Amino acid sequence: MSGKQKNPPKPLQWRLECLGHSLIEGLASLLPGSWLFRLGEALGGLVWHLMPQRRKTILRNLRIAFAGEKDLPELRRMARETFRRTAGNMISVAHTARLSPEKLSDAIHIENLDLLEQAVAGGRGVVLLLSHMGNWEILSRIVHLFPEESRTGAFYRPLNNRLLDERVLGRRQADGTRMFSKRDNPLHVAGFLREGGIVGILADQRVGSQGELVPFFGRRTRASPLPSLLARRAKSAVLALSVTTERPGKWRAVFMRVESPPTTGHCMVALEQAMKAGPLDVFWFQERWKVYIRPSHTIRDWLGPDTPGGGKPHRALLWLADVPESWRLPATWTHPDVEYEVALTSSAAPPWWLPVTTRVHRLSSGADVETLRKSIAAIDESAALPLDFILTTGASKALVKAGLREAVPVISLP
Repeated sequence: MSGKQKNPPKPLQWRLECLGHSLIEGLASLLPGSWLFRLGEALGGLVWHLMPQRRKTILRNLRIAFAGEKDLPELRRMARETFRRTAGNMISVAHTARLSPEKLSDAIHIENLDLLEQAVAGGRGVVLLLSHMGNWEILSRIVHLFPEESRTGAFYRPLNNRLLDERVLGRRQADGTRMFSKRDNPLHVAGFLREGGIVGILADQRVGSQGELVPFFGRRTRASPLPSLLARRAKSAVLALSVTTERPGKWRAVFMRVESPPTTGHCMVALEQAMKAGPLDVFWFQERWKVYIRPSHTIRDWLGPDTPGGGKPHRALLWLADVPESWRLPATWTHPDVEYEVALTSSAAPPWWLPVTTRVHRLSSGADVETLRKSIAAIDESAALPLDFILTTGASKALVKAGLREAVPVISLP
């Protein structure tokens, strides 16, 4: 078979990255954990100014999670502090990764450990719901603080750098944790649980169209069914774990109950409670409530049955400036969980087919990218919830680019 490899090996780059990783860990070992955490916060404060798109993603997530609870100025402050806190947590990994088991208790305090002890005593294993929050890498090490003779496992995603992946994987396994990849047969994991094992699953990230539709922070979205599937198959107990920063270089892990039966919905409720215990520690850098839509895959395809999701609806904008009067919103793009608003030029009348209660936004004159971006930003900030998408027909390149800059996808229909 001929042709170039799609992803050829990069041994020199991998070695340089491993060297950098070793240097950072070596330097980290010379500093107290609290100093290293504060250094990370300072670096995060600097990087905040260099990553505008990440800032938008974090703020968007926070606006959805805390709509109706916190106003925009407070959410902006939270977004900035989240950036700093995340950097502090991530750089602290270089310190906690090399701590001896005896010193781990100085870095992390565990509460409600009796819940885990009771669950393990049941003999059918424990599914442990985890989220990317706090120093989440330390979770692979706190097995040393679990009940004696606990057998732990966790899912992992291999790193692109194979050399670094071998190093990280080796360390996790050296702590006694059995690592499962997404390629492993779920039956093997269920068997591990039936033997009394504890399996940690990071279940807070988005999963795309294959996920199960459930409410999360009051917004309908898709979540991984894996924790519920494994718990039901192995008849295991399910607990959630919250990891928050107690002070620089010191974390707190709290076990929380999950309502029975362990459906995906109940799992996400518990995970939401765990994340609310320390929202500044949550890794909000990935757009959690992203909608996977395109002209051929409508919002109705994404949200499923025509039943209201309740709580926080999706907010969409119909862009009708310079759109033919004969065009109207297709029925396939309507859903009880979507509230449409409309953007019109200053002189245009709303089309007859729009409900009279539809919010109308008047656009400033000008079709350049920056003018359009400002219009989208103003409309986006005019309500507590952010815009989820813009729907139009025959969208200009300027409008699409303006939407990208504001992290609002523009769907252009024929």
